[in-house]
Amino acid sequence: SRATPGGPAFRGRTHTRPAKTAMGFLTRFLVSKMEDPAKRQADFEAHMVETVAKCEEVKKNWNQPTKTHGYWTKDKMQSTYKFSAQPMLTNAPGRAQNW
Repeated sequence: SRATPGGPAFRGRTHTRPAKTAMGFLTRFLVSKMEDPAKRQADFEAHMVETVAKCEEVKKNWNQPTKTHGYWTKDKMQSTYKFSAQPMLTNAPGRAQNW
């Protein structure tokens, strides 16, 4: 056995309880804090089903038009387009007309 300076020989464990009993409390504590794998899997699957359903709804909405029929032909939109097409009218930076 090895001796430590100024002390008795090192004998390893100094208490009399077996290791299994000493670690039992820690093991039970850790196990009580862990998630149940079946519940975790069920929660994940429910989350995935919900996510897939939302994705399908978004994909369905992507196929829908964003503007109503005739939106761009209304006077307000036509005047905005004509006004924006001429930078001199808006005092916006850009190439000026040469006439």
